[in-house]
Amino acid sequence: MARPNPALYIAAAATSAIAGMLHLMLGPNNLDSNINQGILFIVGGSAQVFWIIPMVRRWGIPWYAIGIGGTIVFMALWIITRMPGNPITGRGGPADNPIAITIEVFQAAFIGLAAAIIIYEHRKKQEVVGEPSSTATKSRGMQLPILGGIVIALILIGLFALPAMMPSPMGGGGGGGPPRQGGGAPPPSAGQLGAPQGQVPQQESVTGS
Repeated sequence: MARPNPALYIAAAATSAIAGMLHLMLGPNNLDSNINQGILFIVGGSAQVFWIIPMVRRWGIPWYAIGIGGTIVFMALWIITRMPGNPITGRGGPADNPIAITIEVFQAAFIGLAAAIIIYEHRKKQEVVGEPSSTATKSRGMQLPILGGIVIALILIGLFALPAMMPSPMGGGGGGGPPRQGGGAPPPSAGQLGAPQGQVPQQESVTGS
């Protein structure tokens, strides 16, 4: 039975990587105002970028399922923090932020693509006759150093280059500078989930806080 189009795996990897880089872009600038949220974005975003490797190299259904589960957790956190009086932030954040919506769209796309891959490979396992040849395995194994380099490069870009390119708030010192303490336009780097419960926010976040 023929393998599915490699573009399906590449598309799943791309959607996970884009969502991860957007989370990485938001992470460093949240460390001062909300360290837990900043760490969540950095660790979770790095994992999403790393998932390029299991998808492109086709590590199997368990890896695809873990990727779906982690992505669902991220989406659930965002949905819960939109609700007033939620147990995470204690207040409902706006749901119309373009960056947050973009992240959710790519995460939903990853879930759909990974689920389609799981369905196909599960059916294929029931029909497979032989194992891949050693030549094919060796050829695919040579991709790992290249993919590893791509993952590291994308994580570094998400952590350092993208935050520096973000527009700074009025009176701010740049995309990577400290958050504003006064009024005016909120910085795009503000937290996606919102201020912790019991903490009065000084400003509304463009990313969904």
